[in-house]
Amino acid sequence: MPAGAAAAGLLCLPAGGASGTARTATLKPVADALVTSAAPVRNFGRTRKIGVDRRPLERTYLRFRVRGLAGPVRRATLRIYATQAGGHGLSVAGVRSHNWSERRITFATAPRTDPAAARTQISGRGWVEVDVSRLVRRAGTVDLVLGSAAPSGKIAFYSRESGRLAPRLVVASGVSSDPVLAAAGNIACDPTAPEFNGRNGTATDCHQKATSDLLAGLKPAAVLTLGDAQYGCGGYSAYQQSYGPSWGRYLSITHPSPGNHDYVTTGGSDCDATGHAGGYFGYFGAPAGRFGVSYYSFDVGRWHIVSLDSQCSAVGGCGAGSPEEAWLRADLAANPAKCMLAYWHYPVFSSGIEGSRRDAATFWDDLDKAGAEIVLSAHEHDYERFAPQHVNGSASVRGIREFVVGTGGRVRHAFSTVRANSQIRDNSSWGILELTLNASGYDWRFVPVAGNTFTDSDSARCY
Repeated sequence: MPAGAAAAGLLCLPAGGASGTARTATLKPVADALVTSAAPVRNFGRTRKIGVDRRPLERTYLRFRVRGLAGPVRRATLRIYATQAGGHGLSVAGVRSHNWSERRITFATAPRTDPAAARTQISGRGWVEVDVSRLVRRAGTVDLVLGSAAPSGKIAFYSRESGRLAPRLVVASGVSSDPVLAAAGNIACDPTAPEFNGRNGTATDCHQKATSDLLAGLKPAAVLTLGDAQYGCGGYSAYQQSYGPSWGRYLSITHPSPGNHDYVTTGGSDCDATGHAGGYFGYFGAPAGRFGVSYYSFDVGRWHIVSLDSQCSAVGGCGAGSPEEAWLRADLAANPAKCMLAYWHYPVFSSGIEGSRRDAATFWDDLDKAGAEIVLSAHEHDYERFAPQHVNGSASVRGIREFVVGTGGRVRHAFSTVRANSQIRDNSSWGILELTLNASGYDWRFVPVAGNTFTDSDSARCY
C-alpha cells in the first residue's frame, strides 16, 4: 500500500448492487412529426427533418412502443441527431393525449403538452442525449414532445425517415450489477443562516434535503462529496444539524473531500479557530484522513478512485514534489487500473464566476499521464461539463473529462467567460451527478431535484 493510503484506508467496494437480470433496448419511433405555427393546418409527417424553434413556434412529436422490459425502468434516454443548432436549448415534455397520428397531425390539431420534464443544451451538430426517465415509467405507448428552451433558436434533427440517424429511445430495465457513484459539492447551509429556514430552505438556497432525497432512488455504491459539504466554516455542530439530517443519512458510504469553507475560521457555527478543519475531520472520521493528510484512494468495482485536497496551504502545497503530489504518483503507480477517477474541490477548468484555478494542475497532469478518465470538482455554484483535455487546455480523446458539480444545495451563481472545451453549462437546477461504472467505460447523468428539469447524460469509454 502506498504511503498515506492508510490515512483513510485503501478501500475496496463491491462491483455493484444486487444481482439480477438487466436489459437495454434501443427503440425507433413508430411515428414522428413536426408542427409549426407558420403553417398551422399543414401536416409535415413525411419530412426527413424535424425540429424546434421559438419564433415561429415549432415542436416535434415522437411516439415509441416500449416492450419487453426486464423489470422496472432504470433509465430512459432519448437520442436525436442535430443537423442545425442555431439555438442551444431543448426541452422534452409528455403529451396529454395519444390521439394524434403522423400523417394527420398539424399545429392546429396537436394535443396539449405537459410541463417540460427534461431540458438540456445543444453544443452543435451530432448526437444529443436527453434523460427522459421521468417520462418513461412502464411498457406501453410513450409520446414525447420536443420544444425550444432558453437560449432559444432553430434546432433541426433527423426524423425517423432518415434511417441510421433516426431518433432512438434507449431504455434500461431490470437490475444492473454495475456500481453507481453519486457526487456533488457545495451542499449544506449553516443552521444559523436565515435561509436554513428550519431545514426547509428557501426558493433560492439551502436545498441540501432535496438533493439528498435523490440518493435514495439511485442506491449508489458510494457517495462523493466534492468539498464545502457544510457552510459557513464546516463547524462540527453545523455538520450535525444541517448536513447530518440530509446527506448524512448516507454517511456509511460517503467518501468526502474538503473544501475551502472547511478550513476558514469565521463566518459560521462552531468554527475551528485553528484553521485545521476540525469539524470536517471530526464529523467524517477516519475515512477523511487527518489534517495535513486529507487524501486517500479506494476501488469501486474495477475503477480506481482518488480523493484529493486542493486547499494546498493545508497539505504542504500541491506542486511537484509536495507530500500530496508524491503520494499521488506513488498511488497511481501502485494501482494501474484501466479506468480511474479523481475528485477535489477547486476546478482546474471553469466558466463560473471565479474561473479556472491552477491549484491542482500538477495533480491533473499526473492523472493524465496515468490514463485517468474523469476529474470531479465543485467550488463554483453551477454545473459544467468539459470535453476530455490535457492540463494545457488542448482537447484530446485521451485527455481527462472534468465535471464541475457545485449543485448540492447552496445558492446558484452566474457564469462568466465560457472556457474552451466547455460542452454544457447550467445554473438553473440543483442536483447530483450519477456515474455508472463498468469495466471499460462509464455512463453519466445529471439528476435534478423535483421541480427542476435540466439533464445531461451520455456515455464514454476508458482509454
